Amino acid sequence: MNQNSSISVDCKSTRRKEVVLYRRIRIPVRYTYRSKQNAQHIEILLYKKHGIKFVKANPITSKVLILYDEYIINKETIVRLLEILVKELKIQNKNAIKNVSKNYNEEIALAIAPNLSETESNGNMWHSMDIKNIRNILKTNYEKGISNKSANDRLMDFGLNVISENKKKSILQKFFSNLNDTSAKLLVGVGIASFFLGQIADAIAVLGIVFVETSLGVIHQNKAEQSIYSLKNMIVHKATVLRSGKEVEIESKNLVPGDIILLDAGERVPTDARIIQCNYLRVNESSLTGESIAITKNTGICNRQIELANRDNMLYMGTDIVSGNATAVVVETGMNTELGNIATMLQNIKLDQTPLQKRMKNFTQKLTKICIIFCIGVSTVGILFGRSLAEILTLSVSFSVGALPESLPAVVTIAMGLSVQRLANRNAIVRKMNAVETLGYANVICCDKTGTLTLNEMTVKKIYCDKSLYKITGLGYEPKGKMMLLEGEPNKTHCTEELLKAGILCSDAKLVKQENKWQVQGDPTEGALLTAAGKCHIDEEDVKKAFERIREIPFDSCRRYMTVVVKSDNCIRAYCKGAFGAVIGKCSMIYEDGEERLLTKADKERIISIRDDMTGEALRVLTFAYKNLKCEKDDINNNFTFLGLAAMEDSPRLEVKNSIKKCHNAGIKVVMITGDNKGTASTIGKQLGLLNGGLIVSGAELEDMNDEELDSKISNIEVFARTSPEQKLRIVKAFKRFGYVVAMTGDGVNDAPAIKEASIGIAMGNNGSDVAKDAADITLVDDNFSTIVRAIEEGRAVSNNIKNTTKYLLAGSLGEIIAIGACSLVTGMLPLIPIQILWTNVICETILGASLAVEPSSENVMDYPPLEKNSPLIGKELSSKIIKRGIGIGLTSAAVFEGYNILGFGVQKARTMAFSNLILTQLVNVHDCRNNKKIMNNRYMTYATVSSVVLLGAIIYLPFIGSIFGTVPLGIADAGILLASTSCSRI
Repeated sequence: MNQNSSISVDCKSTRRKEVVLYRRIRIPVRYTYRSKQNAQHIEILLYKKHGIKFVKANPITSKVLILYDEYIINKETIVRLLEILVKELKIQNKNAIKNVSKNYNEEIALAIAPNLSETESNGNMWHSMDIKNIRNILKTNYEKGISNKSANDRLMDFGLNVISENKKKSILQKFFSNLNDTSAKLLVGVGIASFFLGQIADAIAVLGIVFVETSLGVIHQNKAEQSIYSLKNMIVHKATVLRSGKEVEIESKNLVPGDIILLDAGERVPTDARIIQCNYLRVNESSLTGESIAITKNTGICNRQIELANRDNMLYMGTDIVSGNATAVVVETGMNTELGNIATMLQNIKLDQTPLQKRMKNFTQKLTKICIIFCIGVSTVGILFGRSLAEILTLSVSFSVGALPESLPAVVTIAMGLSVQRLANRNAIVRKMNAVETLGYANVICCDKTGTLTLNEMTVKKIYCDKSLYKITGLGYEPKGKMMLLEGEPNKTHCTEELLKAGILCSDAKLVKQENKWQVQGDPTEGALLTAAGKCHIDEEDVKKAFERIREIPFDSCRRYMTVVVKSDNCIRAYCKGAFGAVIGKCSMIYEDGEERLLTKADKERIISIRDDMTGEALRVLTFAYKNLKCEKDDINNNFTFLGLAAMEDSPRLEVKNSIKKCHNAGIKVVMITGDNKGTASTIGKQLGLLNGGLIVSGAELEDMNDEELDSKISNIEVFARTSPEQKLRIVKAFKRFGYVVAMTGDGVNDAPAIKEASIGIAMGNNGSDVAKDAADITLVDDNFSTIVRAIEEGRAVSNNIKNTTKYLLAGSLGEIIAIGACSLVTGMLPLIPIQILWTNVICETILGASLAVEPSSENVMDYPPLEKNSPLIGKELSSKIIKRGIGIGLTSAAVFEGYNILGFGVQKARTMAFSNLILTQLVNVHDCRNNKKIMNNRYMTYATVSSVVLLGAIIYLPFIGSIFGTVPLGIADAGILLASTSCSRI
């Protein structure tokens, strides 16, 4: 952020209208770190200062944003005030602070911490400071390092270089916490009551259901806490440092600010450090920034407001040294590192309940209350009729067991479990089962560009040389395609061949074919050049055999080009490849029409125009030049001959455009969050149909917005560019505040907080970090956006199936309650004993309900908007259908029971008839509840129907089982009556 940026504000006075320009300053204030209360304290007190118009303290980044009137108070005064207060706090103790005056106490609240060091006041600004100043601040010696005594003292002050975690609940605490649910409590009470009534089998069944469901909840909680463990695994255990002039290896947890660390290729950075010296240093920071291309590092000073991904003089914990070596000074350790900041965000995120969990909770609470009211009413009636306590308890237990659809959680789990299997076959691995159903409510997808919307494979698309422009077909690293002339004269292929040879010789990458897929080992840009040469039938090995590399100047972020000197039988030549400005500045000649001539101003203007056209298409442009040498030691700094341009891109996936269109038709907003600049992001967004007149916001612009401004624009923003981890988290929170159900995709450690905060977190399987995968609900095996859309289709199908299953189960439960209530009021006898009710609810309904849960999705599932997340599980229309069918099931079951009793067939046969009627009416009910009736044959429903009939027959006709369930055999006449009563239940 530009600290000297200003905002104009209209101020009204009685005489005239003035425009006041407020300045911004963002100051690191450690006092606010991980303390929302302290942050609010600062906001309130600092806002009272004359001249300060706005204050926003961020407890995650420990920075305070201040808008002030520079005509009243300036930046230097604010910073100086902080410095004075810090010094005062070092002297004052807590008791002394309480005795200072009220006005001074307001100022003192701005202080960073009681024992703030000078080091901490510079927080997160190390990249913008001179290394001499850093040496003075950290009181270290770049040649010898610090002493062991100083290291021990600093270790006491700063703590260990580890990622700490909040204290977590034990398994037992989590179990009892999950048990603290209204319906769970009721079922536990029912189980205990059954035990005391001597109904041991019933008690075991009910308590077993509660135990299994509660245990599953604990398992899901433990899985949700795994991301912090993967984050801790990114820390290396050993580090090489200079201590008292000696090079020693220590445990990385003992590193302190001021330590001098030594790093080589292949090692992992143990903490945040500023580079003192480096040689050809390249670092893979993809885990932190999300950018897969290795960054070339240097020792220069960076701009104060530059993004983390562009801080070329810094090393960050958990990143990997790809090549070269470095000497660096430790500036931050442990939870003060960038990785520690991400850990803090992860630990501070509270997991929200999914829409299904909220709906189920509200539904079960209401159902439980109704059940309790019924039990109280039945007990009251029983007492008035002079029933014994045992009879009243038995009746209450029967009501409770009948009212609560115990099989609903099991059926929901089956529905989501089978969807998990289907998604696994479609390249989406689900880690948290509830995410499947939540996908049905998703109305915003926040996705990364690289690898998700694109292939994450660079492809050369255009080549310009010798006044000719060519297009190269094909995608990715597979050397399959051809070169087509767009502009210029045909048959001028010599220059393009020279350019592609230069691309091969200026490359350290290799193309390999693994598991029937072409991949690049090394820099993706160099891999794209090798692929382009292969498409033009230029063999990489033949070129490298013909030209021996004898000298090399590696690419450097300061030079921005790479030069190699090669030798063949005929000549010695230098080839140069790099950024346009750097390479064209070395050129004095140009190759055209088969000869070299002077490079004129008109030539440069023409080449610049072509380069601008390429960059306008979001293509990355590389420039090539060559120079013929007389000997190996000739000067290779200038007088090169311009050869041409090669433009490449990370191509969009072919199927993504249609998938985005499908999302828009389904009422789902797609938002791209990328590390690219606004121009590139805009071009890709338009190509994919993602950008349709919406806003594009950069990370710097987002930083300038407060939450109110962001909330007012969030619905219109379609692309975020150059964003940081904190900003990604903030974007997700803003969408959630607006009421959206957000699916967030990512692959790096930097994406983990936003992934965890999102309603559905989605990690990339191919290139994703373990931290991102552990924070996510779903992992994409193919890193493909279209797989997300297929997962949403599955989520919507699951939501429909759960709704239909709930309709089926509740109609059965209502039928049981009506049957029990009607018979109790008429004759005082129960039509079903508890074990029969349990069998119906837990076994028969589970088998039949599961067949509804696995119904395939309909073809038009993406043709309507997402479900409302706050919509009730049972709406008015569905309620009327449930009540209607429940009355039919209940009255027919009560009728056959009472009829057989009146006719003198005995209570056992009457209960057998009621029990059989209940199951048979549910067989009819389950077929009526099908949503996708176009599919004539649902084999799962066929199997479930046959299984339920066979089990019913076993209970009725096998004496050993019948004695447990209290049933007796039925005859043909009984079957006829059941057929008639089942038909009558469809009222």
